[in-house]
Amino acid sequence: MLLPCLAIFGIFFMLPAVMGVGFSFLNIRNVDFSTATFAGIGNYKNVLTDSGMNIAIKNSFIFAFVTTVLKVTLGLLLAVLLNNKLKTTNFMRTVFFLPAVLSSVAVGLIFTAMMHPTNGIINVALRAAGLPMLAQNWLTDPKLAIFSVAFVEVWKWTGFTMVILLAGLQSIPEHYYEAARIDGATGWQKFRYVTFPLIMPAFTNALVVNLIGGLKAFDVVQTVTGGGPGTATEVFGTLVYKSFGSGRYGEGCAASIILCVVILIVVLPVYRFLTGKEVEM
Repeated sequence: MLLPCLAIFGIFFMLPAVMGVGFSFLNIRNVDFSTATFAGIGNYKNVLTDSGMNIAIKNSFIFAFVTTVLKVTLGLLLAVLLNNKLKTTNFMRTVFFLPAVLSSVAVGLIFTAMMHPTNGIINVALRAAGLPMLAQNWLTDPKLAIFSVAFVEVWKWTGFTMVILLAGLQSIPEHYYEAARIDGATGWQKFRYVTFPLIMPAFTNALVVNLIGGLKAFDVVQTVTGGGPGTATEVFGTLVYKSFGSGRYGEGCAASIILCVVILIVVLPVYRFLTGKEVEM
């Protein structure tokens, strides 16, 4: 019964990955591979010496750090809040999770319009409220653009992180809290010594998923800014996209492999550290 799943996974995931590794060593200029030649590690050298590579690395790490911290922090706060039995709990869970099911392209286009420096609803509302000093060039200021795009990512995926952490909260047996109440623990002590240690598996999952998503971000960045203004929001994903878009298919594959290696180097130590902090119920 596993064979159909393994076949689909092999054809659509494993085979393209292996082919991508092979293509990264070829100089490919035509999609029919009629003029493909062996390039060795030339594609990797070109990618690593690309003038935009350092900028893409810096922006990718800024984007991943900001979005991961905010999504996990806000997701945890929402999960704790909505783990209580309130009349509007189910409604609020749906509201916060809804952005995760929306198209990233649609979300990007909407926020692009909202963040327009003159006609965007955000600046218009700030000026109408008598706070014109807070109105900014959200997407055209090189120093602010990467954080504006990060905000869009946080808005979209915080609810998804909330669901992961909420599942962890609901798996904690009630008798742990009863014992803490008998011992006279405060609300903060319950969270610190009971709740957080017991949701570490869910917390690890949420943090690692968001960290990977931040490092390989593409759809939101491409839709909102396309890597601009200039290279202010250039990330790994947009760099790979531009390589393929300009017909440098071998370099695009090489950039993808480099991105995969970077993600492994960053994520594996974080994962091993967090799993070492987990406790059994």
